Amino acid sequence: MKEKILLEEFKENPRITNENKYHVKKLNWNEDNSFEVTNELINELNIPKQNQNTMKFIFYELTGNIYDHSKFSEGCISGRLINAQYDFRVADNGISIKNSFKNAGYEIENDSDALIKAVNGLSTKNDLGYIERGTGLNNTANIVVNGFDGEFLLISGDAILYINSEKVISQKNPKKLSTGTIVNLRLDLTTKIDMYNYLNQIEYRL
Repeated sequence: MKEKILLEEFKENPRITNENKYHVKKLNWNEDNSFEVTNELINELNIPKQNQNTMKFIFYELTGNIYDHSKFSEGCISGRLINAQYDFRVADNGISIKNSFKNAGYEIENDSDALIKAVNGLSTKNDLGYIERGTGLNNTANIVVNGFDGEFLLISGDAILYINSEKVISQKNPKKLSTGTIVNLRLDLTTKIDMYNYLNQIEYRL
């Protein structure tokens, strides 16, 4: 069962390192450099051209969440290619998803509750008094899981949320993150997809 392998891998080594052949690109906390580092990572990993725009979209969605919500001082995007599969991580040391919701006045039971609500579109972004529906994590999960038949793993606080094409799993994280959030993706990019077919909001249920 592939989810056991992925879950165990990330629980053993949840933080970003330069080990395991990861290419790591740091995000600037005081100036948005996501465009530059995304292009650098895509070029270094030789991501197939037919899916480069899709991966840029995903990275911009995820780094946008970091800049908009996390209040981070350190963050990065990273990736590697192993056995024809790409592993990507987007991480920050910010205030966590649960605390971001709580600061916005939402009633959140725990980290697990925060993760499933975030993936399903709850947002803290407020423009001109209007609370926007959050699409970044939902779009990412939809493209990765339903478009590429890949795997999506979200870690924040003491919770882990795992999604593949067959199931949604919520678990306690034995190595609780004291700060921040990590998004892990595993997918095969050899087949071209049209990402616009996967931008409709989908509700993920445990």
